[in-house]
Amino acid sequence: MATSTSGSGMQLGIGSSYLIKPKTMATPLESFDVQIESPVDFASLKRNRMDLEALISAQKLFDYFRMLNGPTYVNLVKDFWVRAEVFDQEAASLEERQAVARDPSLKRKSRKEMGLEPFRRLEIRSAVMGILITITEEVITRACRVAPEGRFLWNVSRKDPLLESYTNLLLKGDPATMLVDMDGSYRMLLKFVTDCFFQKGGGSDQLSLDHKLVLYFLAAYQAINLPRYLMHHLCWAIKEGIKGKRKQIPCGRLLSEIFSQGGLLETLRKSKLASDRVLGTTIGKIINGKTLQHMKIIRKFSPNEKDLKESSVPSELMRDFPPISKEDNPEVLAGYIAAHAKESGATTQVEDIPNSSDDAPLRFKGKRTKVDTDSEAAVAKSEATNYDSAFAPTPKRKRGKGDSSITNEVAKLALEEMDAEEQRPSKRQPGGVDLVCPMFSVTLVMASRA
Repeated sequence: MATSTSGSGMQLGIGSSYLIKPKTMATPLESFDVQIESPVDFASLKRNRMDLEALISAQKLFDYFRMLNGPTYVNLVKDFWVRAEVFDQEAASLEERQAVARDPSLKRKSRKEMGLEPFRRLEIRSAVMGILITITEEVITRACRVAPEGRFLWNVSRKDPLLESYTNLLLKGDPATMLVDMDGSYRMLLKFVTDCFFQKGGGSDQLSLDHKLVLYFLAAYQAINLPRYLMHHLCWAIKEGIKGKRKQIPCGRLLSEIFSQGGLLETLRKSKLASDRVLGTTIGKIINGKTLQHMKIIRKFSPNEKDLKESSVPSELMRDFPPISKEDNPEVLAGYIAAHAKESGATTQVEDIPNSSDDAPLRFKGKRTKVDTDSEAAVAKSEATNYDSAFAPTPKRKRGKGDSSITNEVAKLALEEMDAEEQRPSKRQPGGVDLVCPMFSVTLVMASRA
C-alpha cells in the first residue's frame, strides 16, 4: 500500500521512561562497523557521460545528497547504537502487559490510567553521552531535508504486480538477468540504493523485495518517501543487532547529522570534548566519475578541478531543529565525564552519568545532592559525594559480558588531550615571567561549569 502521509509534530528530546527492555546487544563496541553513506558528485557523473540529474530532480533529493557530504562521528554513533531500542506497537503492548503483571488491577485500563504515555508513533530510543534521545520519522525528515511524501511499500508479497513492472523495466523482461548486466544508469541507481540509502553488509548482495521496488520507483520517476524507508531500515537493523545477527550500523552520516542539528556537538565543543579523535570523525567516500570506471561502465575517467571534494565541515545548523536536551544539563554531563575521571583516576561509565527530567534538578543515586550553580559549598559537597551510579527514573539495561561503554574511550581520549595540554611549557613574557595570575587558579570543577 502506497502512502504519503506524515506523522504528528517532530520530537527529538529527552525521552520518557524506557520500560521496554529487550535483550541488549552483547557485542563488543570495537566489533561494530559503522556504515557511512556515500556522497554523490552528479556533475562529475555528468561529465563522464552519466546524467542522472533529471531522475534525482524528480525525487527532490538533491538536498539529501548534499547533506551526505559531511562528517560522521563514529564513536557517537556506536554509543547511540549499543543502547538503541525500537518502540513500536508491539513494544507498547508488551509495556502494557508488564504493567498489568505488576498490578493486576490495571487490566483493561487505558495507557493513561496505567501511568503510561500514549503510543503515538514509531520511535527509536537511545542515549548518547548520557543524554536520552528519541528519533522519529519526523526527525529523519528534517535531517534529510526532503518532504515526507511519496511511495512507500514494505513487506511486499512475491506476487505483487509491481515486481513484474520491476522485471520488465530494469531487467528487460527476463527475471534471470543479473544485476551487473543491467543498463549502466540503472546500475548507478542501484548503487545509490545500496550505498546512499540502505547500506548492505553481513548478508546476501541480492536486493530484498522492498528495495527492488525502491529501485523501480527511482527508475520510473516515481517519488519515494525516503524518510519513512530510512526509519524502517534503521528499526530493522536495530532489531537484528539485538538478536546478535548484525554488527553493521547503517546510516552513520544521517545519525551524525541528527546529533549535530540536535545540539549535541555544540554541547561537546563547549566542554572541550569534541575533537576529531574523541568523536571518531570520518568522511564517506564520494561516488563520481571514477566510480563509473571501477564499475566498468566507462573505460576512462576524466577528472576535473571542479569535482566534489570530501568535506569534514558540519552542515549549517537549522534554526527550528529541536534541541536534544535541556540547555544546561548536557554541559554538566560532559564536564562531569572529564572532571570526575581526572580527579578519581578512573573512567566514567554512561550508567554513572546522571540523567535529569525536564523539571527536576540534577541528581545522583546514593547521597542525592542538588547541584546549586551559585554555591561553591554545594559544588564541594557534590565532589565528595560517592558517584556509584546515576539516579534515573528507569531501570538500567543489562549489558553483555563483552560489552563496554564508548564513554570510557571518550573520557580516556579527552583526558589524554588534557594531560598533553598540561605538559606543554607555559608561555612566558620576554622577561621570563609566567603569564598567570598569582591570586587565582581555575579548578576542574570551575572549568567544567564554565
